[in-house]
Order: sequence, then C-alpha cells, then structure tokens
Amino acid sequence: LVLLIATFPSFGLAWGTGSETNNGDSSVDFSFVLLPVVLVLAHFLLYHRVHWVIETTLLMLTAAATVVFLLLGTTTSNDAAKRGQEFAIVGVVCLLITVLVLSWVRSVKNSLRFGTLQECSTELSVMKEEEKVTTQLFNTIIPKHVSDQFLSELRYSHSYEHVGVIFASVTNFWDFYEEKFEGGMGCIRVLNEIVRDIDDLLMGVENARSDVRWAAIQKIKTVGPCYMAASGLDPVTEEQTRQGNHEHIVNLMDFCFKILDTIKQFNSYTFGTNFTMKIGFNYGPVTDGIIGQNKVLYDIWGDTVNLASRMMSTGVVGRIQLPAACLPYLIDHFKLPKRGKVRVKGKGDMITHFCVERKSAEQIRINLENRAANC
Repeated sequence: LVLLIATFPSFGLAWGTGSETNNGDSSVDFSFVLLPVVLVLAHFLLYHRVHWVIETTLLMLTAAATVVFLLLGTTTSNDAAKRGQEFAIVGVVCLLITVLVLSWVRSVKNSLRFGTLQECSTELSVMKEEEKVTTQLFNTIIPKHVSDQFLSELRYSHSYEHVGVIFASVTNFWDFYEEKFEGGMGCIRVLNEIVRDIDDLLMGVENARSDVRWAAIQKIKTVGPCYMAASGLDPVTEEQTRQGNHEHIVNLMDFCFKILDTIKQFNSYTFGTNFTMKIGFNYGPVTDGIIGQNKVLYDIWGDTVNLASRMMSTGVVGRIQLPAACLPYLIDHFKLPKRGKVRVKGKGDMITHFCVERKSAEQIRINLENRAANC
C-alpha cells in the first residue's frame, strides 16, 4: 500500500518539474522522483530500528522538507506544471499519512504482542512455581518414585519381599481427648504437634533432627493417634535386600527408639501432659499401591502389615514388640528379650519379643564378625 501511494507523488513530481524547450514543448525532469522513494525507504529502514516516536518525527521532517522544497524551491509558469506540483504535494501528504497510520498500527500490534508475551511469561512463571509446589506437596504424601510412575500411568502397585513396618500409638490420647472445649480442637492441636515432631525426623538431611540412616523410611499414614511407617519401599533399598543387606530394618528399629525419645521430650516441654506410647514391629513381604481416582491414597497391604498392627495392639506401654521371625535380622544389634506367648487375633498364640536397647558398638562388631565367619 505504501509503495502504491508513493507512485502518485513520483508521477506528480515528474509531471510538474519539467522545463519548456525553445519550441514550446516541455521536457520532464525526473530528479525529484527520488524524494518519495527516499521517504518510503526511510520508513522501511527504520521499521525495526528505533522507537516509533523517533521514526514519526523523521518521517514528518522528511515530508515537510519535500513539500517546502516543492513550494519554494521550484518555479513553474504553465498550468500543467502547477497542477503536477500540487498533485505531487497531495501525494506526499497522502504518503505521509499512510506511513504514519501503518507505523501506528505496527506500534499498537507490537505493544499488544509485548503485553501478551509479558502476560504469558508471567503466567508461565506462576504455573511453574505452582507446579513445583504441587510436586513437592505430592512427594510429601507419596514417595517420589511412586508419584513419577503414577503421574505417567495413573496407576501404581508393587510387591516387596523385605519391608519393615511399624505402628506407633499414643496409648492414652483418648483419655486426654475432651470435646467440651472447642469441640476437641485443642486436643487435636496437641496430637498434631506430636505427629509433626515425628514427621520432622523424616524431613531430610537438611533438617537438624533428621538422620541419613532414616532415608529409606516412609511415613504411610496416621489413624487417630497411631503413626504408621515403613522402610524398604524404594528400588534402591529393594536391590540392597536382594543382595543380603538388611540394614534398613536396623535403622527402622533405631527410628522406633527415637520416636519413644520424642514423646518423652514432648512431655518435658508441654505442661500437663504425660503421653505414653507403644510400638508394634514386623518385617516381611508387603504390597504397596495407590487406590482411588479423585482423592488418591497411598497405602501398603499384606499379612506383614496386619501382624505389625497386632504387635502394637497387644504390646506394652513404653516397649517395642516384634514377632520371633524378626530376630535373625536384629539380634546382632539389639537386646531382644523373650516376652513369651501372646494371643494374637487371627494367629493364635505367638512367641513375641521386646526390643529394649541397642547393644554396644563393640558387641555389634563382634557379632557381625562372627556372622561373617559363619557364612
């Protein structure tokens, strides 16, 4: 459109700037044809170079200089030349208006495009930040290797042969619970503080209360005042147990003792509380998985889980109870006195043991050396 309009002042200049010859004919001078071409080229050369205000100023100055030159810098005596001059002036003005309009349209488009890009960039940053927070929150509820598969396939289940499971219950919480004040909300806040203190132990090595030994331990859920956790539910630990390394079950037992210490510390800095806890422990095959669609739930199932729960329910306050089948994996590191026969629902009478304390480092070393020699 600009090039088309630029032809009109070109024809006008060629028409109106000629000179008469001796015999009365007019010869056309095409020297001024370059002026509108320069005007058009100035626009395109500056199209993506400078701000539109500067470009508009340059275009107006060029057009004004051209019009002034046509009015003052040329003299014509015949009507045809004057009409050609006027036609050229009108063409230059039309060209200026067209270029200015196109420049304004381009500026508006660029502004809209820039605004849109800025909005998209801002929204993209917000989306990435929200995705990061969502992923972190999701990984606190579900183990990372589980969530990665679940998000890609929308389903997950896996069987493990060697998993440690514990149930740690605050035995006298329901004696403490009272609904007369705020509907029991104050009591729930106290329970929440206990659970958070235990959660802090598993928050990672950057947490001062955490321990690298507990990296393989996963919190499964809480049911009322009962805290459920398991170790060995990850590919790395699973491979280690296949090679005969059952260190994670030893670390899980250390974690149980840390839970008992945590409840004691809570009682010491919380006025008027004397919470007690008992823990059930078991080791064996389990299956973990995610169930549900709208509100998914990660959980573990199996006889190992059920028996660990029974060890807790039949246990003794302040003690960690476990079945005799766990002894080969823990006997080198802990003192495991025999409790005797215990009536267990669904199992009948079972021989159970208590884990009372960790053996000395020297005794553990001797036990491990003897085990390695026997192998």
